Amino acid sequence: MTTRRRVLWASALVPWVVGAIVWAAVQAVSGPPASSPADPAARAIGSGDPQSPAPAIQARAAGTDWHAVLDRLDRRRERAYAAADPALLRAVYVSGSPVLRHDLATLRAYSERGVRLTGVQLRTLDVTPLDRSGHYVRLSVVDQLDRPTAHGDGGAVRLPRDRATARVIVLRDAADGWRIAAVRRAQSAS
Repeated sequence: MTTRRRVLWASALVPWVVGAIVWAAVQAVSGPPASSPADPAARAIGSGDPQSPAPAIQARAAGTDWHAVLDRLDRRRERAYAAADPALLRAVYVSGSPVLRHDLATLRAYSERGVRLTGVQLRTLDVTPLDRSGHYVRLSVVDQLDRPTAHGDGGAVRLPRDRATARVIVLRDAADGWRIAAVRRAQSAS
């Protein structure tokens, strides 16, 4: 492997590794979000047992194809990364959400290094509605990041595939469709 290719690999992987470490540290220190009437997304994401959604909630949410909703949001996100366009990324998330700030920082880090990502695609393996409150719905999701490709001056490099991850995702029903309000790793059943 040439030095140039190693530099491309390193510049492509460093933001992912740093982002993962920072995210893990924040999760470990902060624990689950506090329930607060002022923040419906935090209240929704921190409530309930992801293993036992209420039957009445399941019935109300049954009319929406959550898998298709998440796939549409993911395709928007994938286009935003491929175009290195923060405006496209903002169309995926609720304005001001921590997950939007994280994705914008990741996109900016790659752009500053002259690296563009394609194939930033989360494969949704399982979706279960947990509950719904007003404009918010909380979903139990298992997804997996496919192998994105980093494109830079030195060529293109396929990045590693992620493992399947269980998450709780809170969506907000906005005027222009569903947007991601919050995401956290699901607590293990152990």
